[in-house]
Formats: sequence, structure tokens, C-alpha cells
Amino acid sequence: MTPGIETGHAVPAEAGSDAAAPGGGSVVLAFPPLVESSFGRYFPSTAVLAGFLQSRRIRTHQWDLNEEFALHLLDPGHLAEAGAGRLVGLEGCHPEEMSAVAGRWLARHHDALFDEDGRHVFAAESGPAFLLAALAQPYLIDPEAEWLTDPALLRSDRTLVYRAYYASLDLAARLPADARLLGVSVPMGPQLVPALLLAEAVKRVRPEVRTVLGGPTLSLMNEDDLARLLDVHRQVDAVVRFDGEAPLLALYRQADAGDWRPTEVAGVSAVAGGGPVHTPPAPGMHPNTLPPASYDPALVARLVGLEMGIVQARGCYWGKCDYCDFVELYDGSPPYRGRSVQSFMAELEHQVGTHGVRRFELITESIPPAFARRFSQAVLDRGLDITWNSFAMVDRRFDAELLQLMVRAGCEYLVIGMETTNTRVLKLVHKSADREENLRFIREAHQAGMKLRINLIPDLPSTTLEEAMESLRDVAELADCVESFTVFPFEATRSSEVGRRPERFGLVVGGGDSGLANQAQYALNHLGNIDPAMTREERTGVHRAYQDFAIGHGSAHMRRTGDEFLDRLPGEDEAFRLGVASLDVLPRGDELVVTHVLRRERTVLPAAVASGLAPWLDGTPLTRRDLTRVYGTAGGTAVLRQLVEARLLTAVAATGRPEPALT
Repeated sequence: MTPGIETGHAVPAEAGSDAAAPGGGSVVLAFPPLVESSFGRYFPSTAVLAGFLQSRRIRTHQWDLNEEFALHLLDPGHLAEAGAGRLVGLEGCHPEEMSAVAGRWLARHHDALFDEDGRHVFAAESGPAFLLAALAQPYLIDPEAEWLTDPALLRSDRTLVYRAYYASLDLAARLPADARLLGVSVPMGPQLVPALLLAEAVKRVRPEVRTVLGGPTLSLMNEDDLARLLDVHRQVDAVVRFDGEAPLLALYRQADAGDWRPTEVAGVSAVAGGGPVHTPPAPGMHPNTLPPASYDPALVARLVGLEMGIVQARGCYWGKCDYCDFVELYDGSPPYRGRSVQSFMAELEHQVGTHGVRRFELITESIPPAFARRFSQAVLDRGLDITWNSFAMVDRRFDAELLQLMVRAGCEYLVIGMETTNTRVLKLVHKSADREENLRFIREAHQAGMKLRINLIPDLPSTTLEEAMESLRDVAELADCVESFTVFPFEATRSSEVGRRPERFGLVVGGGDSGLANQAQYALNHLGNIDPAMTREERTGVHRAYQDFAIGHGSAHMRRTGDEFLDRLPGEDEAFRLGVASLDVLPRGDELVVTHVLRRERTVLPAAVASGLAPWLDGTPLTRRDLTRVYGTAGGTAVLRQLVEARLLTAVAATGRPEPALT
């Protein structure tokens, strides 16, 4: 529900007439699909709202319907259909797509995504967990404007997978008898359609339950689009924009009392008097005044290696980057509300004591250097055995001494929104650092032992081809200092300063689109534009160069294989075999398309090679002599070299032990 997720010192339930009666109804807080990057994780929005409502003596129930959707996709029947290239509600048959590879491989190795206790290993950064995201991605719907105005689209084949999923949940039985309100957290654009379908499904079985949507997707939606949504989709009783705690509490009290007047609540949009009404927001609560997030023990217990989120702030301490939307999420409140170290540590120690969790993510747009210093020292002073990570921006105050302190305090890595090293462009969009400061930061972080995951935007407004490639050369020279790079082609959004004043940044609105739309997975917020600084062909080439660089370096740790896979030509009589447990092998005519699950790479074996390998496709051992008999001396060596270079072979010595662990 909340645009930002925040927690703080525990506060007592309100007293007297302002407190909810213990016998009142309950609230269901749901996190709908589809956010494939959150599989195996616990998105904190429902936990934060639950903690707040519980402090007001209101019973809550948390539904992670995104995680349950992952389980729905792993149903054997769905895996069989997906493996054949047939997806629910989608046209065509595409057995070579990665979703089909995922269906086939996971059907054979379903247990690879679960530990011995049945807990989910969906969030692993290496191994086969990425196949679950590949299986889900074809079902992603990033709605255009017509989804707001045409309710028939909710009944189209495109939504069939979600409708079947909700039907399988038996919502009539699942909804608590005392449920008064369903709060649906929608932080990501592709959750909007499933959220509308969920509201519709709940209204069908329990029309008296009030349905309320909230989160960044709604907060960033312009008021005209929001009005259209409310006017057409009457299954939604209200929308909360910006901070969610106080509005949700007020709406619950109305629903519980049977006195529904949502437009009287600050920060709420709803239909009243024949049309949508947007009530301006009031200032949100400060993070220091909120109770600890209430993570559901049952949801925590089903996840392996849970990384628990604790909010450090709402808003960004810098708050000046012109292309950023997140600074727009807190209308009615101060642009930055930073949490005290005392409050943050109280929350952290509460979660350690309650759940035994030792891995944490600081929920912040960018951790301030002063907070990082005080927090790191507090962790060391208290002797806490934890690890943590955070978003950060390049700031001269992150000097070598502070970076070393953070590493000693358990910081695993920082995610850095560096974007580019070009000083002119950085100044245009009001980033804090210039080229020299960026390069200094990378070097000193590496020397301190700090792992960096750097985000790059190769084509920020007005970037030329020469500037983009110069920036790529800069980061490539320091690539050994960085764990990984992630590339995001620039997308202008309506709710950012770039979207409000595109001409200031050299963008021409309309007449086509020189960028890649919907990188942010929120089509409703996309601003179509042309950036004349590069031609379409130049921009495409830049994107490709950056992506090739990131794949070649940043994701190398995901592609790394162990000693089990041969990286040399074996001797004449040395036995080896195809590592079939790590492969998906698909016949395509007379060819074989082989996908290596560990390396995330695909090799096409031509017909002449594929037919000769037929006796050994089941993993039966073979030798170099066997290949020589089939292909001849030169041909056998060439085939063997191709198989080794693709890391498709394992030594027969490995047959006496289990296949390489994929998780």
C-alpha cells in the first residue's frame, strides 16, 4: 500500500475512543503478481502496514499472492504445457523460448527450487532460480491506457492465467469472516491488472469487503488516468496515494463502522457524487514514529536466506536527479524524512530477536554518508553479527575510511546509481558526482573490499554517441573493481522533472520515440519523445554495446561453472559425458538447441553433429575415440572442442557423486 516502506520505534495502541475495539473486523493486506524479481523475497509493504495497524489493535492477514503465483506456475500441468511452448491465454507455440526451456527443465528438476524442508529457493542469484522468472515473464502485463477504460480487457485471454489462479485460491473460503477491508499493495506497474482482477474476484464472493489499492503505481499515476480507473473499475472502492498508514487506518474505521465516506480522508481518491474525487494528501508520519514492521512468521519460514528490508528513510537526501520518479512519491510531506540510527537499530534488533534473521536490506533511495557512518559504528559497538546492503549514490563523503568502516560492519555490497561518467550529462540531470568523483569512488570502494553493483544509463538526455562510448570505456577500465553492472536504457517518465520539462533536456515530445519504452515497467507513465543527440541506429548500437559489456562482465558470476565441467580437451581414452542434468536439449528439425542452465547460454548443434551424438544424449559415458569413429579424426576433434568450449561435458569421475549443485 505505501509508496515508501518505513518503520520505527514501537508505539502503543491509541487509547480511549481513538483505539479500534478488540472485537472489530480485520484487514487483509495483499501483494499481487506479477513481480518476478520478488519471487523468494518478502516485499516489506504489507509487513509495514500490518505493524502499524496492529499497533492500533487491528487484526491483519498478509497474503503474498506473488509468491503463491510462482507456486501456481510450478504446477506439473502448467510446466508440461509451458515446456511444449503453450502458455495460458497466449497465442502460438514457441518451444524455443526461455519460458519453454524453463518449463521443460523445471518439470524434470522441480526440487532444485526447494531445500530439504520445502522452503523456496526462488531468489538465488546463481543456479536455476532465474528459470522461474523466465517462466513468468510472458504473463507480465504492463497496461496501456486502454486497460483503464475498457473493462472487457480484464476478461480477455490475456488475463486468463490470473483469473484461473485466483479461482484456484477459493477466495470465498480464504477470506476471514470478519474481513472488513482488502488493502492491495501495487508498487509495480505489472501488478495493476492483477490487482484489478483480485478486487473483482473478492467483490464477486464478498461484495461487502471494501477494496483499496495503493502504492507507487497509483501515486505516480496522473489524476485523469486515476479518475478513469475509478470510474470504470467500480470493484475498487478507493485508492490511497502517497503515504498509506493514516489513510488506510481511517478507511478501515469507516468500513468497520459501516460509515463509508472515503473522500473525506486525506490522500484518498474515490467515486463520490457521481464522479471521481481526489482528496489532497496530509503530511505523512515520520519513520521514527512508526512501530516495527510485522513480518508474518509463516511467510518468513517458507523462504531460504531471507533478506529482510528495514526502512532507513522516505525520500532521497539528495532529491535533485531530474530523471528520477521516486522523489515524487511523497506529495504533502517533506521531501526527505530520515530515520534516526537509534530508531533503525531498535527495529533491526527487534527483527533479529523475533525472526532470527541476519541479512538485511536498507530500504532507501540512497543511504546518506552520515547515517552510514553512525549505523556502521553502532553495529560494531553492539557486536551484531549481521550482513546488509543498500542503495547509495556517489558522494565525496563516502571516503576510503568510511567505506572500510562499512565493510567491517557487515556491508555485503552497495547498489550504485552511477548512470554515466560524463560530467556534462551528469550536471545536466543534477547528479551529485562528476567523472573524477565516480572513478575515485570505484577505486576506493574496491580497495576497501566493498562490492559494488553499478547501474548504468547509457543514453541519458542529450548524450551523444561519443560521450556514451567514452563512458563505457571509463567503466570498462575499472571493471575488475566492480562485481556487476546492470544497464537501463533511458526512459522519460511523465512524473519526473524530465517529463515535465523535456525541452530543457533536449527532448522533442511526439513524432515518434527514439528510446526504448517501458523499461520502467510502467507504460502509463511513459513519455514518448525523440532525443536528437543520437540517431535510432546509434542508440541501438550503444544499448547493444553496453548490454554486451554487462553480460560479459557483470553477470559472469552467474555463468561461472565448477570443476565438474571440462575446460580442456580430454585425453584419447579419458571418459566423459554430456552434463545432461544441467542442460535442456530441444530437437529443431535435425539440429539440437542446447541451453546450459548454469551458464545461461545456448548452443546450436548442427544436424551432422546432432545425429552423431544421439547414443550419448542420455549422459552415457564416451571417449575421444568414440567421437573419432563417428566423425573422423579432424571432425571428432572439432566436435569435442565445440562441446568443451560450451562447457557441456563433465568427467566420468563425476558419475559417482550427485550432479553439481545448481543453487
